[in-house]
This record gives sequence, structure tokens and C-alpha cells, in this order.
Amino acid sequence: MKFPRSRRITRRAEFQRVRREGKSFSGKFLVLGYLRDETLEEPFKIGLITTKRIGNAVIRNRVRRRIRGIAQRIGERIRPGYWLVLIARNSAAEATSEQLEKEWKWMLHRNDLILATTPGEAREN
Repeated sequence: MKFPRSRRITRRAEFQRVRREGKSFSGKFLVLGYLRDETLEEPFKIGLITTKRIGNAVIRNRVRRRIRGIAQRIGERIRPGYWLVLIARNSAAEATSEQLEKEWKWMLHRNDLILATTPGEAREN
């Protein structure tokens, strides 16, 4: 359930670049930071941040697993050429997978980062 290394943001400088040069959008459970990169060879790169404020390691890992699962399910619908950073808020620990997925789809849709596959799906969220 791991993204290939080429699809992950791993270095601190990359996270800081998205924060400094990109835009961010906050929700109840997640904060989405994104940056357009024309030179990106992969469809998108993603980085996850779960701080110790969320809870112990078990809780943080559970939140990361849920977010990675969501990213894999809807990854092919994300617009190509973006760096995405998802920061889990404290409330993400109590959220269900469905709530996290609904919020992330809403955030992607609000920022025009998701491709609609059918005409009715664009109005889904």
C-alpha cells in the first residue's frame, strides 16, 4: 500500500517549497497544500504529514494508512503535474475513512485538482 518513491515527497526542502510557493486549503480534518509543476514526470507527487499532536504512533499510522488508501483509490483522477501535501489535523484521528475521503474529494474539487470522469460525477460533492 506504499506509493513508489518517485510519487512521494520525501525531502524537507520539497515540503517547504510546496508551502512557500504553493497554495493551501483547509478543511475540518485535513489541510491540502498544492503546487503546479510543469516539469513533473509523474502524474502527481504526494506527501503526508501527521504530527504527534494527533496522538500516539498507532493513531498516526492509522490516519496515514487511511489517507494513502484514499489517494490510491482516486489517484488516477487527480490532475497531472501537481505536488500535493496533506496535513492531518487533530480531528482526523476521530474521523472515519468515509469522512476523510469525502473531505479530500471536496478539497480537490474546490481547487480544480480532480478530473471528472462522467458529467454527473462533477456534481457529486
